[in-house]
Parts: sequence; C-alpha cells; structure tokens
Amino acid sequence: MLRQALFQVHWILGITAGVVLSVVGFTGGLLSFEDELLRALNREVMTVTPQSRAALSLAALLERVPQSAPGRRITAVGLSSDPAAAVRITFERGDVNATAAGGRRGEARYFDPYTGTLLGSARRGERFFQVTRQVHRYLAAGEPGKQIVGAATLALIFFCLSGLYLRWPARALEWRAWLKPDFAARGRPFLWQLHAILATWALLFYLVAGLTGLYWSYDWYRDALISWSGAPRPTQGARERGESSKDPQALDIAALQRNWDIFLRQAGGFRTANLDLQAGAGRPLEIRYLALDAAHERAFSSMRIDSRTGTVVAHDRYRDRTPAARLVGSVFPLHSGSYFGWAGQTLMMIVSLGMPLFAVTGWLMYLKRRARKRRALSLDSVSPADPERA
Repeated sequence: MLRQALFQVHWILGITAGVVLSVVGFTGGLLSFEDELLRALNREVMTVTPQSRAALSLAALLERVPQSAPGRRITAVGLSSDPAAAVRITFERGDVNATAAGGRRGEARYFDPYTGTLLGSARRGERFFQVTRQVHRYLAAGEPGKQIVGAATLALIFFCLSGLYLRWPARALEWRAWLKPDFAARGRPFLWQLHAILATWALLFYLVAGLTGLYWSYDWYRDALISWSGAPRPTQGARERGESSKDPQALDIAALQRNWDIFLRQAGGFRTANLDLQAGAGRPLEIRYLALDAAHERAFSSMRIDSRTGTVVAHDRYRDRTPAARLVGSVFPLHSGSYFGWAGQTLMMIVSLGMPLFAVTGWLMYLKRRARKRRALSLDSVSPADPERA
C-alpha cells in the first residue's frame, strides 16, 4: 500500500510540478556560467591589458571618476587583485525604471585601473541573464511565482526520495541494476529506462539543488539554517538597511583611502573586494571581500571600519567560522555545483538542462498507461454475443 500510494503521488506531482521544474531546471542550467559568459561577451569593458606600472590608488581613481560620470553618486566600488580586471563602480539610480534597468544596486560602469578611463557598461547578455534569472527564481511572476517555485522545489526532493524507493532493484548490491540501461528495451520500458536510470545518475545533484534551493524559497528554512549554524545573516547594502542618507555629503576620498589602507593591512591581501559607500555620514565603511585563500567564489569575509577614527569595528573572516557556518555560507556554490570546481559546475549544468527530459518521459509514460487502460476497458465492454466485435 505504501508503494502504491507513493507511486500515485509521484506521478500526480510529476505531471504538474514536473512542468515547473523543467522550466526552473533549464533556466538554472543557462545561468551556470553566467559570470564567465558575461566576461567573454564584454571582454573589452570588463578586462584591460595588464601594465608594468602599478594601478592607480583608490583616491586617484575616484578623483577621475566624476569627469566620466558628472553628477552621479557612487554607491559601491569593486576591486580585484587580478591585473587584467577592470574596476567596477556602481552609481545610484534615481529613475523609476531602476529595478528593470539594473535593480536596487544601481548602474555599474567599468574603469581602467591604470588610467581611470571609462570603459563602459557590460551590456551584452545582461538583459538575457536578467530575464532568465527572473524566470528561474519566480517564473517572472513575482511573489506568486516564488511560491510556486518553492512548492516545486519541495516536490523535487520528494521525487528524489520516492523515486529511489520505487525503483529499488531486487539486486540492490549490483551496480548494473542501478546504473546500466537496457538498450534493447522498446516502448514504455524504454521510457522507464530513460526516466529511472538517468534519474539515478542525477539523483545526488537534484537532491543538493533542491535542499539548497529552498534557502531562497522560504524564509523559515533560511532562518532555521542560519540559526542552526550560527552563520552571519546575509549582508545587505546600506540602502536595504535604511542607512542611506537622503542628502548625502560629498564623498570624502582622503578618508576613504585611509580606511582602504587599513583594510589592506588587516586583510592581508584579497582576490576581490567590494566597498559599500551607500551609508550616510558617520556610518562604518563596509568592505566585503574574498581572501587570497578563499575556498570558492562566495566564501566572503567582511570588515567594517569606523570612517571617522579608522577603527576596525567588526571583522568576520570566512575561514574562522564553524564548519556549519561555512557550509551555510556555501549555499550558492553548492546549488550551482561550483563548490566542487569546474567539474561540479559543468555536471550540475548538464543535469539542470536535462531536467525537462524527466517531465517528458513521465508524461509519455502517463499517457501510455492511460491508453492501455482505455484499451482494457474497451475490451471488457465487448459483448460475448457479438463475435465479430470480440
């Protein structure tokens, strides 16, 4: 009875939530190498030719920026230790189309770190990935879409566990029974081979994607993980914290340079660093950075420096966190597969792009099963007194 009940729920969810998961999985696969593709498409903007001379100091760079963007308030500065990387400077957006054009984070432009010359904005591919991300997270339908995706993510976890139980082979210790397809199968058995065998290969990837995907779907799930691990809350920009000044003062470049020098001494080097400049007067400068030994691209540490005194008021190093806190801080790399390097990222992309296969094979098996039942009912309804129909 348990097996029959699980089977019924599995296929009912499969022909409903499975359609949503096909869209979410496929768009997730498209996003797998977003950063790499954007850099490739906008190479002349996001990269520069390394020079033998040193890059401009932060103060010298910021003194040249207003010449390229007059009247625009700087809200963030992104720096990299890579000599071929351009400097990313984000400007505040004041127009009503800010969210559509660049979101709350504003408009980013790239500058040559050696000359301060404006290189431009990374436009190629940006809109495509924005739309794809909206579909992946919310089905491009706002809060209702977010709830649908969350429910489908729960269904994905159920598919993994119930599917494993339903296809448990008689020879459970024989690897061929789990992983080797029968290429001689035809019809519905062939569809089952595609559905069950390939799902077994992808099982761990889907389970990880589902368990980490819930982090963005449900606040209670995210809060429970953070409370359990003791990990710091996701950092927000000053605007989201309500700290932005309505009438901001001019940027104190000299003070910013002093605090940046303090950061360099305290951090001991960095791969990338982002300076949050949205806070009003008197608020600490917040720098979020990747250490030189960062485990992955989201192993962020953070430092807050009192802008007036130059005192470090908080320094959260990723490597000093507990194992549980580091795990929760790795939710996105686990979700994308990049936690396991290029191989993991590529495999996660492949299984994500392949998710529609399971919806299609599930639907085909469902339709074939219905057709078989109709034929059986038709034969049962044939009158024995009518031999020609029999």
